Amino acid sequence: MNEPVDVVIVGGGPAGSTLAAILKRYRPEATVRILERERFPRFHVGETLVAEINVVLAEMGAYEAVNRAGFVRKYGATFRWGAAPEPWHLLFATMEESRSDAGQVQTAYTWHVDRGRYDTILLETAVNAGAELVLDAATGLVEEEGRVVGVVGASGRVHRARFVVDATGQSGLDGSATERVMDPHLRNVAYWGYYRGLRFDEALNGTPEKSRAFIVAHPAGWSWCFPIREDLASVGVITRVGAAPTGGPARSPERHFADAVAGCPELAGLLADAELVPYDAGAPLVHVIRDFSYVAGRVWRPGLVRTGDAAGFVDPILSVGCFLAQSSARHLAYSLGTLLAAGVGVTAADDRRRTADGLLDEATVLDAYADHTLDTLLAFRELTWFFYKFNARKDEWWALARDLIDSAGLPAQANDRQAFLAFASGFAARRAVHREPNGVFGEPFFADAFRHLVAGGAAPASSPPPPRLSRTDRPALIGPLTQRASAVPLDGTGRVIPALRLEVRPPGSEGAALIRRLYVPPTMAPLFDWLDGSADVVALASRLERALHAPEADRPQLVRYVRSVVAGMLERGLVRV
Repeated sequence: MNEPVDVVIVGGGPAGSTLAAILKRYRPEATVRILERERFPRFHVGETLVAEINVVLAEMGAYEAVNRAGFVRKYGATFRWGAAPEPWHLLFATMEESRSDAGQVQTAYTWHVDRGRYDTILLETAVNAGAELVLDAATGLVEEEGRVVGVVGASGRVHRARFVVDATGQSGLDGSATERVMDPHLRNVAYWGYYRGLRFDEALNGTPEKSRAFIVAHPAGWSWCFPIREDLASVGVITRVGAAPTGGPARSPERHFADAVAGCPELAGLLADAELVPYDAGAPLVHVIRDFSYVAGRVWRPGLVRTGDAAGFVDPILSVGCFLAQSSARHLAYSLGTLLAAGVGVTAADDRRRTADGLLDEATVLDAYADHTLDTLLAFRELTWFFYKFNARKDEWWALARDLIDSAGLPAQANDRQAFLAFASGFAARRAVHREPNGVFGEPFFADAFRHLVAGGAAPASSPPPPRLSRTDRPALIGPLTQRASAVPLDGTGRVIPALRLEVRPPGSEGAALIRRLYVPPTMAPLFDWLDGSADVVALASRLERALHAPEADRPQLVRYVRSVVAGMLERGLVRV
């Protein structure tokens, strides 16, 4: 009854279910237990998705079930924001046109979802994949020798495990909410409710068959509006904490919400014939939540890892809540699968055990997971900060997305609008680490370096030639470089592989946003010590050949590879020649 399992996941929401389903897909022998305190379906906000979540849904085995569920299809978003009075659209299909690595699942549309049904589908997917579901609320952690080794349930049962995952969302596990670092610039309050009788306007929210989320700025702050069922629309108002009502019937949440909706002509028009109704019997007409932008003080410690909203949450302006939660859980599934295969976590001392390649231990793998999670959250947070400059222009917002994509080491050839869409669709976050963006926006990058030099695969025959770079060019880094052992997920394998995390800080830059990050195979470590302008590309390849003890027959290939690496760094402004 109380035999230890490999992984106990506390929380059966989107993050917990995604983690369980993907972990069981690639490591079916793993024993995975989900502890959930509530019976599903249950109410939850955060009901509109971004297109890249389709890729995660497909990998966890839930895409077809979600697609068949009858949710309202979402083809993009319309913003009425900023200095220009006219609304402007971002359509997911335009991202499809910009990418040459389209996968097996479409990303031209996703859905507005009723979270009660959506979360139930994901949890059922995890259970069908072999995860055990136990209705029990976690009341505390069990620790031995400085390592978390289990969870105490409200039932009195002790659930022991090699790894415990906190997927409890914003409620937090065992006091973790007190460790959160709140965003000082996003001290906001959200009011939301549900309307029956939403109108459709092609210019604002599309049609019932091809709907878009509508995001609008107004004197009270900003609002969202989209259908979650044919007969029910979710409408929210986000306002600053200081502008929130402090009490009294005239300033009640219901009055504040009604005034904000009435004060926005576009929103008032869409809801002219609609009635505010409770989500279900006994629910309030208007819901309220405040101070919801934060990151975890610690994403992991020995034996315990946080994922989804338990690791951090960003203001909902870009509707990326579910995507960030499920993408984070996907990365964690790959990470834990790798550690389980290595035997990490069998005893309290096993956190130091290394994987078969001798390069990955628990700290390296989970630090890499934490880096990816926080890098992604902070990039979206910075893009969100700019949104609150309501008098700015949309092209300024797009340009900021371009800068953030450059910081993430993503393709440089997209225009500013495509860069913004890469964020708004989730494309930028998923591609930031999970896959080298070969061929995206027409740009090759690193010639599939991980598969070719680390994983033993061959570079795809369809890879375009590397960017032009002279054999006699002498590249030099533009600023101080730091290198750190890391790991990246290898798509479609359920495991992470060793990588080298590089950070280059341009001269005169301040803050983490302008640090250029890059992940490369560990074998490339010597190369970056030589990027001082003293050696040309051929000389660099010769040095690398000797350092790697590569056979002479590989020399032409190594020269091409070094040229592609340096060209990729040149594209990103990491080196000059």
